[in-house]
Amino acid sequence: MASPKVRSAVGLICVVVTSFSCSCSRAKPDEFAKTLQEKLIAAKPGDVIEVPEGKFHVLHTLSLTVNGVTLRGKGQDKSVLSFASQTSGAQGVLVKANDVTIEELGIEDAAGDALTIQGGNHVVVRRVRTEWTRGPNESNGPYGIYPVECRNLLVEDSIAKGAADAGIYVGQSENVVLRRNRSEFNVDGFEIENTENVDAYDNVATHNTGGMGVFNLPNLPKQDGKHVRVFDNQLVDNNTPNFAPKSLGPIAYLPAGTGLYIMAIRDVEVFRNRIQNNNTVNAYILNYKTGVDE
Repeated sequence: MASPKVRSAVGLICVVVTSFSCSCSRAKPDEFAKTLQEKLIAAKPGDVIEVPEGKFHVLHTLSLTVNGVTLRGKGQDKSVLSFASQTSGAQGVLVKANDVTIEELGIEDAAGDALTIQGGNHVVVRRVRTEWTRGPNESNGPYGIYPVECRNLLVEDSIAKGAADAGIYVGQSENVVLRRNRSEFNVDGFEIENTENVDAYDNVATHNTGGMGVFNLPNLPKQDGKHVRVFDNQLVDNNTPNFAPKSLGPIAYLPAGTGLYIMAIRDVEVFRNRIQNNNTVNAYILNYKTGVDE
């Protein structure tokens, strides 16, 4: 089952890095962000790029493509990257690299997804907060924490609020641990999509439209997600009206008051969860017909 593979993979994530502090002026809007982006471009494997305490206004997507880098703040409510005035880019922070750690950081009001990680191997997201500060709104970005096509991924002790699709998502990935995270006031609290070998435990989903979805969808590059364990989670009071725009597709039709839904996926274990006070259904299992004989 998923657990031995996942734990072995996560054990490989821990690396020792040397400190590389970022001492940037906060005098002008986006001045800090420009200097931070320069440091992300110039980084070398093993560097630690530090975000000091403060709220920093960022106008453009910040991107990291160097392997072996840590981006570290002073705390998810102390070091905040605000994209409220973002003028370009489809994400807040975009990572396309391996052996990366993002931690102790707040990311607010991105124009699109707050933190996107594409195709990374050995990635840690730890104590990161993503939030749209105006609360549930169809103009919010779709995803808070959004790793896709990743391998050996750990997301822990993080918070997601206000996403118009999923607060914390993992898709088309392998060997994943989601633990001790909190997702609230999103359309979907957690989504595990087309992903293989997952342990999702000790998470809290509350005041979302739906708490957690585990499913496969057709027409994606990676198919046949399986071997998922969902345990020791709290999926409670997920009754927020659905605020996803119709342009996001099926998520716009998720019924408010959904606790856990499992759709078109095999080898899923669900145990020791508290799933209650979701006013439509606490848990349900779905299938869909693709038109192809199986």
